[in-house]
Amino acid sequence: MTSPTTLHSANGEGLDLPGIFAALSDHFTVASGAKRFVRSARLDTFDRRLRAVGLGLEHQRFASHERLVLSRGDGSSIVTVPVTGQRWPAFAGILPGPVRDLIVSVTGIRALLVTSDQRRRVQQLELQDEEGKTVARVELDEPASPGSAPAQLTVRTMRGYEEQARRVSRLLAGLGHGVVDRDEGEDPGPAPAAAMDRLAPATLLLWTALSDFLDTMRENLPGLLDDVDTEFLHDFRVAVRRTRATLKLGRSALPTAIGGSWEPAFKGLGDLTTPLRDLDVYELDLPTMTGWLVAADPTDLEPFVTHLRARRGIERRALVRRLRSASFRRLVKEWGEELAQLGGMPEGADHERLSAGELADSSISRAYRRVVRGGAAISGSSAPEELHTLRKRCKELRYALEVCAPVVAQGPRKRMVAELKSLQDVLGRFQDSDVQRRGLRGFAEEMMADGTPASAVLAMGELIGHLDAEQDRARREFGDVFARFARPSSRRLMDQLGGRA
Repeated sequence: MTSPTTLHSANGEGLDLPGIFAALSDHFTVASGAKRFVRSARLDTFDRRLRAVGLGLEHQRFASHERLVLSRGDGSSIVTVPVTGQRWPAFAGILPGPVRDLIVSVTGIRALLVTSDQRRRVQQLELQDEEGKTVARVELDEPASPGSAPAQLTVRTMRGYEEQARRVSRLLAGLGHGVVDRDEGEDPGPAPAAAMDRLAPATLLLWTALSDFLDTMRENLPGLLDDVDTEFLHDFRVAVRRTRATLKLGRSALPTAIGGSWEPAFKGLGDLTTPLRDLDVYELDLPTMTGWLVAADPTDLEPFVTHLRARRGIERRALVRRLRSASFRRLVKEWGEELAQLGGMPEGADHERLSAGELADSSISRAYRRVVRGGAAISGSSAPEELHTLRKRCKELRYALEVCAPVVAQGPRKRMVAELKSLQDVLGRFQDSDVQRRGLRGFAEEMMADGTPASAVLAMGELIGHLDAEQDRARREFGDVFARFARPSSRRLMDQLGGRA
């Protein structure tokens, strides 16, 4: 059987079953199977990684069996495998081989979630020629629960009878059925930042960004609390950090009371998430770290893995308690009310004298100068804290470029972000190596106090040695990477951001 063609009613209504039977019966002998009910759960990661590469995954449950169906965007099936009692969310790594092997590199560290759950009525028609040979199959798929996707038809081609299948598709098209859009009705994902008038109030630019960050926090909170995957905490944390950075960026445009009370609040919230995120990074990096071992055996790290997971459990319970507390709910509620007031402020207020374009030009230029000055001051004898400070300044510039995207020239902005990324990468490697090295020493001391075997501590020492070498490599690479970032062409990009000559 070759790839099928999937169609649906052009007006989105139900299938005209008598019309379909009549049209097909004029040309074929139609043998209809019994109607079956199926519960179909469409699956993807929270950030829709499967859809982004043109794949669809469904968990279909019939009365007598269950199956996973992986398909292309046009509805054609790639692989179908039986499953029993599969629950969601789940990581692709635990799925049956054929599906797992095809999607695990796409989903990565993100879990698969149910993005839609529908009950459907499915009936299969076999179309036979005058010799009684089955030349095509048509699957009738209708919704059996409110809010389900519209009815659709799937024409399945039998090998050697491709022309007959095309004929069936033409007949059905004549009844008003067209090729189905498999993603109809799904969340289209985040839209690119809309352009904004540079003369608009700066508070409008800031309000738009801060509201988006609050939405991101709210969207990721359930997955964080349920520990679905580590990216929910990461994305929640990034939204918190961006909120604080935007409040700092907007000090000259926002009412003084907002920055004075909310910057410390979001710093505290960010600090609250740090211990668990640090432990998540260790767990995510463990497969890579294991590959660094030369003298030790990977099994020597098992006590460290056990210790790490126990610590993570403690930190996660502490974070969840705080995020389920009345004080956190009050913070989110009052911050939402603060933003509502900011968005509804009348034009002409003192803090709105600054335009969005003026805020963007001054904020990006100031952040860029701080990066260039900080990088130029770093020498071979600079303390690690100086490189860490520069990394924070790079983040501030990156956030300024993102928040101000609606009022700056997009070409130069994207090129500046790309050049900044190289500098952030080398500073990130330096900082991460430093933090992980110190963290491993602390873990080793805790484990020795608990009587951990010497082999585990020695293996961790080997990891520390590798991190030392990695930090040295990043330190040596910094000079060349910074010189490329601070070259004259990069400065010219800055001059083009606001549309200036």
